Amino acid sequence: MTDHHYDDAWPLHLLLAGDVHDAPRLLELVDLLPVYAHGQMFVEVGATGGQPYADPADWVLPPGVGLHVLRREPGAPRPRRGQLLAAAVSAWAAEWLPDDVCGCAGPFALWVGCAASPDVENLCRDLVRRLDMAPVHLHRPDL
Repeated sequence: MTDHHYDDAWPLHLLLAGDVHDAPRLLELVDLLPVYAHGQMFVEVGATGGQPYADPADWVLPPGVGLHVLRREPGAPRPRRGQLLAAAVSAWAAEWLPDDVCGCAGPFALWVGCAASPDVENLCRDLVRRLDMAPVHLHRPDL
């Protein structure tokens, strides 16, 4: 088995995740990204897109950052706030931070909002337990 070591020359992989209430902070973070940034952004919104000033479809991201808008559809049963976001971030983590991840897999920088959601809070607690496996930095909004 080969011993893997992290190399500073490897590119940073980003995950930005939040809901429409996090839009101002997410836009601030996007403004800080270099043009060569790569990663994913997940934004959970209501069925109509949420607040008019925060429609993620209008956001300009670096070409290497994919935007995934998660819409809570009307009707019953309607997903509770944060449920779609938690599922998307969990799927991302399963792909990029599997249980057998090594230190060579990163670095990763994560910003996960939607702080009032129990689903997102539980997911972030789980991520924190797994983060010593790879060079990962998880950031949360101030509560």
